[in-house]
Amino acid sequence: MATGGGAHWNPQSQRWERTEQPPPPPPPPPSYPPRPPGGGPGGPGGQADPGRERSWRGPLLVALGAAVLGGCAVAGWFVLGGGEPKAPAAAPSAPGTPAPPSGTGPDASPYPPPSVSVSSSASPSVPPAYSVVRDDGGFSVAVPTGWERSHDETGSGSFYRRPGDRSALVQIFRVAEPDGVGACELLRTSSQALGSRPGYREVSLDPVSGGSCELVYEYDNEESHGRRRAIERITVAPDGRRWALLAAGPAADGTTVRANLTAAVESFRPE
Repeated sequence: MATGGGAHWNPQSQRWERTEQPPPPPPPPPSYPPRPPGGGPGGPGGQADPGRERSWRGPLLVALGAAVLGGCAVAGWFVLGGGEPKAPAAAPSAPGTPAPPSGTGPDASPYPPPSVSVSSSASPSVPPAYSVVRDDGGFSVAVPTGWERSHDETGSGSFYRRPGDRSALVQIFRVAEPDGVGACELLRTSSQALGSRPGYREVSLDPVSGGSCELVYEYDNEESHGRRRAIERITVAPDGRRWALLAAGPAADGTTVRANLTAAVESFRPE
């Protein structure tokens, strides 16, 4: 008499014996490649692909010191150069101007730096203490008279400083993030990314007419003699492209920082 579990009575040996059951056959392979849980890389439950992360990660921040911030997960994009947080994805090089090889600084680039022509004529009209410069980055802008293009920077875009003085600067660069990301959203993300900097304080973040937005903040900085104030404005050009203009300098001289930003914004002309 047979029992369950694969056991049977062997009349010859006069005892119960178990019969090993063969393992069940493996299921047939699927007719399509299985999908990873969560929808694949980058989705819920999946591993993010570093190569697909947005260039703005690190934020939307502005350059300071040598530079100030960088990246769009938008974390710190406006980043200026040396020792400072680094900014968003760099805008494409101006037509006809070859971009330096990746991973090299301005000093190591085999290409000549963009030329800058200076004009003190009032076209557009600017305050007496400012001069209009035409930059090969594709724009003209007013900077304090005597300031020159600075190439000793690691951030994106064009930098202007007084020769031999790194306490203050003006920076201009193209915003590469999609138009669907609002200007204030970009600056808010940048401000959050800068929050880890020593002494960082957001002073204000306000929308400006015409789809623009402005962030004012301060942080500890030796170049600016202890504290640096930065004012960053994202503005929309007549052709719809967005640009970021940043003015920074000693926090104790915030009036001059504001005047430099105002002169730059009111005179800025994309070409």
